[in-house]
This record gives sequence, C-alpha cells and structure tokens, in this order.
Amino acid sequence: MKKYCILGLIFIAVLFVSIISPRLFTQSYRLTKVGYIDLQRVIKEVTSDQELLDMLKQKQEEINNQNSEEDNSENSIVNARDTSLKGQVRKQVSNSLMNIVRKEGYTLILERTENSILYADRTFDITESVIADVKASLRK
Repeated sequence: MKKYCILGLIFIAVLFVSIISPRLFTQSYRLTKVGYIDLQRVIKEVTSDQELLDMLKQKQEEINNQNSEEDNSENSIVNARDTSLKGQVRKQVSNSLMNIVRKEGYTLILERTENSILYADRTFDITESVIADVKASLRK
C-alpha cells in the first residue's frame, strides 16, 4: 500500500512540475493581445460627420494661423507638418488608437485591407472603439 502512495505522490509531483516549469523557465512569458482596425472605414466615418469636419477645419485653421506666424522664424522647416484635413484626421485616429492600445494592453494591431488579412474573428476588431474615441476626442 505504501508503494502506491509513494508512486501516486511522485506522479502528482511530476505532473505539477511539468505544468509549472514552462512558466518558470521561459525568459518572457507574456500574453499577446492582438487586434485589427479598418482605417479606411474609420476615416470614412469621421469625415462623413459634418459636425466633426467643422471641428477639424477649425483646428486646421488654428494650426495654419500658428504656422503662418512661425514661418518668419528660422525653424519653419522643422515646424512643417501635414496640416491638411486628411492629416488632421490621421493624427486624431493615431492618437485615439494609441490611447486604446495603452488602456486595453494590446501588443499587436494590424490594419485590415483587402490584401492583408484574409480572415479574422470580429472579436479582434477594434474599429468601432477607435471611431468612438476619435469622435469623443474631437467633441472635447
């Protein structure tokens, strides 16, 4: 009877070590959180809302006024940025995307285009949350 008890304890110990050891001996044990975004859809949604477009145009005019004042300075080349409406939309989308990445802990974000992602489960799609964040940040 003692033999079976000892063998059972050894079996449980080996099983426990085999389950725990990969986590202990790997150098970087980190969960990967993946998401994808349809940038074309985000830009289309943001630019189709007239109120948001007006806010973006107002920000664009402010930036253009600042840049025209700074053009007289020596650093005008350094201050050159994409101040077009499309550039402002891209900047807002980028800021919102980075906020979501930091907040939710994503380690990889892919862009969904016709040729890049053949199939992905909808649970990985963060397009709606980026659209909502862009709209919220523009309305502030």
